[in-house]
Amino acid sequence: MNENLRSESSSFKMGRHEKRKRRTIDLNFLSKKHRKIYRDDGRKKSLGNREQESVIQEDKIQEKERTESSSSSDDEVNPYQQLIATLDTAQSHQDSEEESDSDNDAKSGDDSDKEINDDKEEESNSNSDVEGDNVDTSKHNAGDEDDAVDDEEDNDSNDDSDNDELDSDESDDITEVVADFDDDELDNTLQESDPFIVHFERDLEEKVVEELAGCKSCHKEVIKVPGVGQAFYKWSIDQLKQKISHRKEKDLANLHVKESLVTNLPAANRKMCNVKSDQLTAFQGSLFSIINNYQDVFYSERSHDNGEEIRLVYCLHALNHVLKTRKRVISHNTKIKQKGENLDNDEDYRDQGLTRPKVLMILPFRESAKRVVDMFIQLLNPTDQGFVANKKRFYKEYGLSEEEEPKKGYKPEDFEATFAGSIDDHFRIGIGVAKKTLKLYTKFYSADIILASPLGLRTLIGSEGDKERDYDFLNSIEVLIIDQADILMMQNWDHVLHIMQHLHLQPQESHGVDFSRVRMWTLNGWGKYYRQSLIFRSVPVPEISALFNKHCHNFAGKNEFIRPPSTGTICQITAQLPQVFHRLDSTVYSKIPDDRFDFFIKKVLPHHSDAGMSQTLIFVPSYFDFVRLRNYFRREEINFVQICEYSKDKTVNTARNLFYHKKVPYLLYTERFHFYKRVRLRGIRHIVFYGLPQYPNLYSEMCNMLHDAKSKHRVDNQTCTVIYAKFDAQKLAEVVGTERAGKMIHSQKSVHMFVTGENG
Repeated sequence: MNENLRSESSSFKMGRHEKRKRRTIDLNFLSKKHRKIYRDDGRKKSLGNREQESVIQEDKIQEKERTESSSSSDDEVNPYQQLIATLDTAQSHQDSEEESDSDNDAKSGDDSDKEINDDKEEESNSNSDVEGDNVDTSKHNAGDEDDAVDDEEDNDSNDDSDNDELDSDESDDITEVVADFDDDELDNTLQESDPFIVHFERDLEEKVVEELAGCKSCHKEVIKVPGVGQAFYKWSIDQLKQKISHRKEKDLANLHVKESLVTNLPAANRKMCNVKSDQLTAFQGSLFSIINNYQDVFYSERSHDNGEEIRLVYCLHALNHVLKTRKRVISHNTKIKQKGENLDNDEDYRDQGLTRPKVLMILPFRESAKRVVDMFIQLLNPTDQGFVANKKRFYKEYGLSEEEEPKKGYKPEDFEATFAGSIDDHFRIGIGVAKKTLKLYTKFYSADIILASPLGLRTLIGSEGDKERDYDFLNSIEVLIIDQADILMMQNWDHVLHIMQHLHLQPQESHGVDFSRVRMWTLNGWGKYYRQSLIFRSVPVPEISALFNKHCHNFAGKNEFIRPPSTGTICQITAQLPQVFHRLDSTVYSKIPDDRFDFFIKKVLPHHSDAGMSQTLIFVPSYFDFVRLRNYFRREEINFVQICEYSKDKTVNTARNLFYHKKVPYLLYTERFHFYKRVRLRGIRHIVFYGLPQYPNLYSEMCNMLHDAKSKHRVDNQTCTVIYAKFDAQKLAEVVGTERAGKMIHSQKSVHMFVTGENG
């Protein structure tokens, strides 16, 4: 018996020695089925070796039993040995092997399906487990949720075809996750120099956070970003000031971008942004280099020309952030599982927040969300559309059929670009992201990215006193993106402020979170100091600037880009028109509405009450000012008509008809209505801007309406009156030009006149 044990032991040692001498196999020469056999064998071997080392130290009886089990494991190695035997033939006949591989794959489809189904027990019972993020906290991600959040995921029975398409991609993703486990040490994707690690793995001292919270002013310096422009770099504490480096890095891999995203980026840029180059443009590259440093960015020159380029940049950043988070969690899960009971209590694997969503994008329309999802698809896997779950449902709800496309008629170019596609402003959708899967309509507590409009989130968050409220999913947002913020101003800016006030609040429920994996700065409630905020707008608006200054507290600093000097839209007025600008003497911002109203009823309105000053259009930017003027006109029994964003089509047509035929002398008209409708009004002889418009192009557009090409009679006594305050300096600069605005604001005179037109 001892001789048998010795012979078996020697054969076991010889097997181990032979294993060490095994040559490296090029997996590119193997079919999918053979690659799976190779990986499965490797995992079995690694487990078998550890068990067999412990066998030698046991008594002879247990060693005999173990030896019998090892002989059975040798039988399991037979597929591997057969694979080695056929490897030389595969390498010498590569071309013929590729053809046979395709045939073998077709024949072994049923077998591979069985193998994949056997592995699905590891892949969890919820959508979030397939994503690979928060594996240890899958209960939290797939747990019970508030009814309001449940509304985000309807019954997917009508999307069976989409789910069938996803099955094969999920199986591929399972294999890739296993590969991530095996190659984690060699891959080393997340290096210590990675901005993701530098920013989110840094633990601020409590003293520093207290200083950040009490800092009322910040330091700033002007920096120049090639391809983008000049910006104010702002920081709160000198010890947190970062070295600014905006190098032109053509290789995104050096900027720690995931390899899969780098591979798909050129094709996505060509298709979605009409960029002919295989690399990011100078503008995109410089903008991404700043965003990739996890500093706040406030960009005020978004236009329809560069809008898609900007969208691609922040979509690339969002996906890169989510995939890095997923990689970090998977790596830590593997280490914890390998150590098991030997896990040291001093070791921290903190890589998560109190809730799963990491990226929040606030967008104005469903069309904007659709374009973002299209960007995600092109960046993740453009060649295989089947990896998108609930794809048909999404395009049905967020797209428009040809019958649904509105007939806009002749509209300005910017209007056609802004209101293309679905302009529904009530939506919200959760998205789960993995290496080869994109799950739409994921529950918020299982989602990585949330796309929503301000109204869509406001109805879910609710207000104080509501029975059903839910905002816990906003606790651990690490990247906040607000795109087309100027359009959000035209919807309801209070909704945006309401969302900002509910970021990083203490959750009402634990949602099954593993607190041992939660970062310490999240537990301390310091999330707002780590959150990166990206805000993009096309026109300067004080309310948006106030939000950036008041609600963005990134310890890494802020970059606020400076708009270049403007010549003003007044140069685009073709009508010969004298324009008189009246400056209010308001010294307190909160008193401007009252001062503006008093100036209008005492100075402007009496002048336009004369017989020769009829057919006056009063352009009102704010709806609150519109209501105040409307009530005053009714109280004073002044004959007028009104058009606002809440007016029905019949009311609008009646008002336009009465005003054109001189049946009423005054027309109250809101900027928001004109922004959404862009109708052409006729019969205007005098125009009064109760305040400067938010969009400067609307000023020249309204003034040009005084010149009616269809009218047979020429009107000579047309006038334009504008009321402004010194707090409207940004809007004034966009209308009259930067140089003129500076002189008007600081001049001792409060009245200035410009004359445009052929003889102006």
